[in-house]
Amino acid sequence: MLAQLDLTPDDVIDKRFYRGRGCAACNNTGFKGRTGLFEYMPINDQLCDLINQGASTQQIRDVALQTGMVPLRESGLEKIFSGVTTVEEVVRETVSEG
Repeated sequence: MLAQLDLTPDDVIDKRFYRGRGCAACNNTGFKGRTGLFEYMPINDQLCDLINQGASTQQIRDVALQTGMVPLRESGLEKIFSGVTTVEEVVRETVSEG
């Protein structure tokens, strides 16, 4: 699963992973309720110019990543490492950017 997230053993050496035990209330899934993974892309003047010029999606994405965009997979990793969700859920709900 870690390889599917493009993580190496060194990336996770000091990380803790969580897995829900499950119970009757959660139908033995280990999850209660829902939480969202969000890709956040603040729009700045540089991105506005690229959009208006008809730049490619990849060009816009590259600049967005350089200027503070949080990709969906990274959002998922943050939630894994804070114990909000599991590796399996993030792998299932996101795609690799590689």
